[in-house]
Amino acid sequence: MSDQASTSPAAGAGTPEALKPADFFFTLGSEVRWAIFELLADGKPRRAADVAAVLQRDFDGVSKHLRLMREAGVVSVVQGEDRRYVWFAIPSRYRREPGLLDYGLCTIRVKVPTASASV
Repeated sequence: MSDQASTSPAAGAGTPEALKPADFFFTLGSEVRWAIFELLADGKPRRAADVAAVLQRDFDGVSKHLRLMREAGVVSVVQGEDRRYVWFAIPSRYRREPGLLDYGLCTIRVKVPTASASV
């Protein structure tokens, strides 16, 4: 899997200069999106179904939250090899190390999920 953002206009530009601070911080202001952000902070790409299972949330809701996070530039979308799956991840350009994320407009340290929470 590649760690590049989708080139689709709906996916957002995905580049550091495309981040809008108000959209970025609004996106992380939701408890559910913050939990997703913490889960993805380890750098491992995950499908929406996997995120929903770990957070014990419904798939549709998680999928909508991930879409908002993608549109704000917080996460990127990577197509699976067979195109049946879409993987969400925090792009490597923002990850200094697992749990330390630098988006240019802020640096965020989060707890990296334990091995039992990984999918």
